[in-house]
Amino acid sequence: MAIVPVAKVTLYGTADQKHVVLDGLQELGCLHLLDLNDSRDHQSQSSPCSPDAAQALKYLRACPIHRRAVKDNSEFQLDDVVGQVLSIQQQRQQLQAELDELKQAIATLFPWGDFQLPSKDELGGLRFWFYAVPHYKLSSLESLTDDWQVVAREHRFAYVVVISDTKPMDMPVPQTQLDERPLSELQDRLETVETELEELHWQRVRLTRWIDPLSRMLGLAEDLVARERAAGRTFDDPRMFAVRGWAPQSQREQIASFARSHDLGLTIEIPTAEDSPPTLLSNRGLAAGGENAVTFYTTPAYRAYDPSGIVFFSFSVFFAMIMADAGYAMLLAFFLLLFWRRFGRSENIRRMRTLFVAIAVASVAYGIAVGSYFGFSPPAGSVLARMHVIDATNTTLMMQISIAIGVVHLAIANLALAWSRRWSPMMLASFGWVAALFGGLALGFGKSGTQPEQPLIQFGSWMLGIGIASVLLFSSERPLTTFSFKEHGKRLIDGVVSLTGVSRAFGDVLSYLRLFALGLASAQLAGTFNDLTYKASCCVGIGSLLAVVAVVFGHGLNFILAIMSGVVHGLRLNCIEFFSWSLPDEGYAFEPFNKKAT
Repeated sequence: MAIVPVAKVTLYGTADQKHVVLDGLQELGCLHLLDLNDSRDHQSQSSPCSPDAAQALKYLRACPIHRRAVKDNSEFQLDDVVGQVLSIQQQRQQLQAELDELKQAIATLFPWGDFQLPSKDELGGLRFWFYAVPHYKLSSLESLTDDWQVVAREHRFAYVVVISDTKPMDMPVPQTQLDERPLSELQDRLETVETELEELHWQRVRLTRWIDPLSRMLGLAEDLVARERAAGRTFDDPRMFAVRGWAPQSQREQIASFARSHDLGLTIEIPTAEDSPPTLLSNRGLAAGGENAVTFYTTPAYRAYDPSGIVFFSFSVFFAMIMADAGYAMLLAFFLLLFWRRFGRSENIRRMRTLFVAIAVASVAYGIAVGSYFGFSPPAGSVLARMHVIDATNTTLMMQISIAIGVVHLAIANLALAWSRRWSPMMLASFGWVAALFGGLALGFGKSGTQPEQPLIQFGSWMLGIGIASVLLFSSERPLTTFSFKEHGKRLIDGVVSLTGVSRAFGDVLSYLRLFALGLASAQLAGTFNDLTYKASCCVGIGSLLAVVAVVFGHGLNFILAIMSGVVHGLRLNCIEFFSWSLPDEGYAFEPFNKKAT
């Protein structure tokens, strides 16, 4: 896990070489271009392909069934294919909306039966008014002066028709609005719409054979726009041009070979303190899954460090502690296996799949450690009972574990910041925060018991004092070599300002208590639903149905809430608490000038 070192590359050539060189650099695909024409007004280039083409491609790719790609693209007509795809999409949207309306109308009309409403002239101005009246309110209709009739009954409602020239007053329920078309006509139209939707679906499937040429054409259009944009960033005069960008230092030989093959001048410079290079992350293995979680929130500065590996492990642990149930974790692992192939369709998703595996493994392991299986404890004397080593019901213990994890996590953040500040006196301030965090933890643990632990209290006091002193003396960016009382006074003021971070450190450590609180809430909900299931199962008949509902709905809801809490709060502890201590500066991503069309 590392940030790739880059170098500033500048290529010089004659003016007539410019477009050939830019095309070659785009093929090479390793340069993040810099703008050498800051004073020039650039106009954003639009793609030669309309946005409709991109929309059509997205719609075809989302089709659940794909036909085999066509090798001979001579029959491919962009406008014709895009027009057909968008027409199908529009028709499907309209038919789907009509389908939903028909299903709703049929469901509302079905209890009343299949009939055709007469016109007003046939009834001499009288009208039919329809009401679904609960059985216990039927007695209130006896006071009606208008004629009414119950035409159908169900276990909850009586379906009442009132005949009147005006809307009846004092009805116990609102009027039921029915479609004017007969039930048989609605059902016939429903079948027609479903047939048309099926036909449109297979038309869409047939058009998926053009995904590759459509994708390539869009890629070519994006490449053309990128080249035009790159051409606007070069330095030009009547006889020569220059192009500059950042490139990975590992690509230096390839760039030098490219310059020789095109007879170009080349300079390669290592970044200086005044430069602000882009950040290119390169992770393989386990850390690759954490990279997506990091870049979802921020991009580390070039001179910082890559937190992908730390986030990978810490997020897995935090998620496991919030879920806090081996049964839910096994269910999560089951869904992961069920969608394993779907999670392997692209490189980014495969990287995330590694993170999902780590989350599942950590959640199962922690669930076994706390001895919770869908809210139940393992049988006494069993193997699982012997693996139950953490008492999640011990509030004091769980709070201590959560706070200790918070201290360790923030200490790692400060050690990472110290690495970023290596060879700078400010590195000692980061070490000071580490000492202060562990000192405060030892002091708190020493005083929290029924009997004060004097060695722990003494150790914590010394560590806390050393840490605060280090933060006070070394938090300033002002140079230590300046022999001036005024400058050293300013350094102390900077240190005092930095010490205001003590309250932030205290609040951030306490923020990790959410690991204990959310895990306890998940366990309590699981236990509550188990109790409801047991009580419902004691009743004969309907009780069994209620027990099934309590199990499926209750544990399903708790499972979803556990996943949501694990994702939201697991990311929050990494991206807010951890990053605020370890990544004070934000960078920008490395964007290679490369070709999209393949």
